[in-house]
This record gives sequence, structure tokens and C-alpha cells, in this order.
Amino acid sequence: MFKIFQPIASAFAPNYIWKDVLIASSYLFLPWNWTKFQKGKYRRRLERKFCEFLDCRWAISFDSGRSGFAAILECLKINKGDEVLLQAFTTVALPNAIRRRGAKPIYLDIKEDTYNINPEKIEEKITPKTKVLVVQHTFGNPAEMDEIMKITKKHNLYLIEDCAHSLGAEYQRKKTGMFGDVAFFSFGRDKVISSVSGGMVVTNNSELGRKIKELKNKISYPRKSLIVKQLLHPLVTCFSLKIYYFFNAGKVLMYLASNSEIITRAYTKKEKKCGQPENSPQKMPNALAEIACHQIKLTNKFNEHRRDVAKLYEEKLIADQNIVLPKTTAKSKNIFLWYTILAENKKALIKKASARNIILGDWFPQVVGPMEVDLVKAGYQKGSCPVAEKVSSRCVNLPTHHRISINDVEKIVKVVNDY
Repeated sequence: MFKIFQPIASAFAPNYIWKDVLIASSYLFLPWNWTKFQKGKYRRRLERKFCEFLDCRWAISFDSGRSGFAAILECLKINKGDEVLLQAFTTVALPNAIRRRGAKPIYLDIKEDTYNINPEKIEEKITPKTKVLVVQHTFGNPAEMDEIMKITKKHNLYLIEDCAHSLGAEYQRKKTGMFGDVAFFSFGRDKVISSVSGGMVVTNNSELGRKIKELKNKISYPRKSLIVKQLLHPLVTCFSLKIYYFFNAGKVLMYLASNSEIITRAYTKKEKKCGQPENSPQKMPNALAEIACHQIKLTNKFNEHRRDVAKLYEEKLIADQNIVLPKTTAKSKNIFLWYTILAENKKALIKKASARNIILGDWFPQVVGPMEVDLVKAGYQKGSCPVAEKVSSRCVNLPTHHRISINDVEKIVKVVNDY
């Protein structure tokens, strides 16, 4: 009965299901669980499940993917004066972590059809100060790892995989995260699996794994008041979506909850201004780890649905001068976190879709997202990565998550093709 009040949306923590709401509620409303917000059995259980899923030796959990990345940089001893290569068309969390070490982010351009780093652009940016290359598998589409690994080996660089979008994606029948020296994953609200916040670092390098685990053992948990806000997120989001267009009650509820900080935001104001997050890195709390433990069981199911939806888009969307469809290399198994197209006038398309109760995504809205980020402070020089700038000005994310039905796809396709 509530379906008519719900939008078709790319974001709004789309992976949550009612069991996640029940898990969160059990911590918020059952007094005997209040002592288990931080410590408990689920963090280690999640790490074991991750090792099994990826067939890796080490999986070390953190409170977020960006915390995991920060821990990696610290354990690799990346310091002042070092340079870290990463692609433009990324999130501010990465350059923030690099700059926090006193190192310098060096941006590389991407390929227009895959949204991933262009291997041909890597060597021209390598200097004697270059220590690390970070490879992002954008929107679940694996990067061209054969070419990239040849370059990192030739120049003796550390290779870090940013798998925030790509849990379960494969390149040459091998899962992303298993190519570099180390990788990190995110369980943020709009990622492959969602536990509001959380992340995982994985590696098969035992020396590095031990260092990261030792660092993790020394740090603290997030404060309980923050965990409460994170646990409220599934409740507020799921309820708001049910009544989103019921006199706009859900829309108002989401706005009020976010602006009054009853629930947490994906980025703090400080991070958007290229400041450093407080108390990072931290351990992943037990309460959120339980939600992630539940969701990781659904990873393959979620990803198969995403691929099925992406196949429908590919069959039904009309590519022309106004719309460009994404490409996946023959070696890759893309999970399509979103099905991201390029639109000649993306603002017009997003506005037209919104008028039909379809909320399309706009990520990344600029070469270092979100939109509020000061690119100069993030270390990006305008014009240095023209393809990434073009893509960020045109990309539109079509939803693929488990709530998207064939009927929803038909509605979205009609809007895009008519545009």
C-alpha cells in the first residue's frame, strides 16, 4: 500500500532490508544489548567471513573504508614529501588521508568508457618521490589490472586497490582486492553491502597484515553516541522511504534527521572542506559488524540482481549523441554498483526524472566529490585531467539495487530515452 509513496532512487542506503532494521533496533531498544555497541563477537566473525569470501589471509576491520586507507598509508610509512598516484573522478576521503600523512596526491586521468584509471597516463606522472599507486574499481567495474601491475612492478611501487565499489567484482576470474599489495573495502550506506559505516582492509602479505592488525588493536572504538546515530540510520531511512511522497512527510523527515544530526552524514563538513576526520582510524563497532555479517551473506544475490538490471538497461537504452553507455572489458565481471551513463545535459535529465518520482544519482559530481569540495585544497589542478572533468560533468547513476524491479527499469528507461 505504501509503494505509491516511494521514489525510485539510486541512493538512500538502498541495500537495507527489514532484518537490518531489526538488528539495529535490537541494539537501540533492548537494554541487555547496550553493553555490546562496541565490543562483541561480530567484528571477528565479519573478518572471518571476509577471508572466506575473498580467499585471502588477512582481513582487518575498521570503522570506515577511509579509516582502512589511512591505516594502510601509515603502515606503508608514507610520509612528508612522498607522492601517491590516484585517479581523478574519486572521493575527497582519499586525498584527505594522503595529505594527512604529509604526502601529495597526484591525479591521473581516466578512460571515458570505463570510468577507471587510464594505464597509458600512469608512467608520465611517476617521479623519484612516487611511492604508491591507488587503483579504483569505479562503480564495480574492474580496472585493467594486467597493464597496471606491470607498471607498478617496473617502478617498484606499492599497489593499493580501492574496492569501495567492487566487492564481488572479478578480473580474469579473480576477485578485486586480490591483485595489489593491499586493498580496502567500504560498507558505507550506498556501497555493495551497507552497515551505515564500516570498512575492511585485506592483504595476502603477512608482514603488512600483522602491522595493520597491530595498529588496529591500539586504536579505540567510536563513541557510543555516534554508534547510536549510525544505528538510527536504517530505521529513519527505511521508514522515510515508505512515506517519502505522502505529503512529502518522508522527505521532510530525512531532511530534519540529517540536519539536526539525529543520523550521521556520509561526509562531515570538515571533510568536505578537506579537513581531517576526527579520531580516525577507529575499530569497527560490534553493532555495525552484525549488520555487515548479515549483508555479506547476500553479496552474491545482490550482485546478480545488479547485473540482471544492468543487462536490461543495456538492451533497452538508446545510445545516441545525448547518451553514452558504459563499457566493461572482456576480462572483467562488472557488478554495476550503479549503471552509470553519460548524458549531454545531466541536470535536465535528473530534473525530468525527479518530476516522475525517480531520483537518479549524480556521483561523482566533480573530479573530487562531493560537490562542496574545494579542488584546490584537495590538490587538484583544473584542466589536468580533462576526461575526468568531462565525465563528472555528464555522469548520471541509474539504480541497480535489489529494490529495483523490471517495472522500475521500464520507467527509468522511458525517461532516459525520451530525454
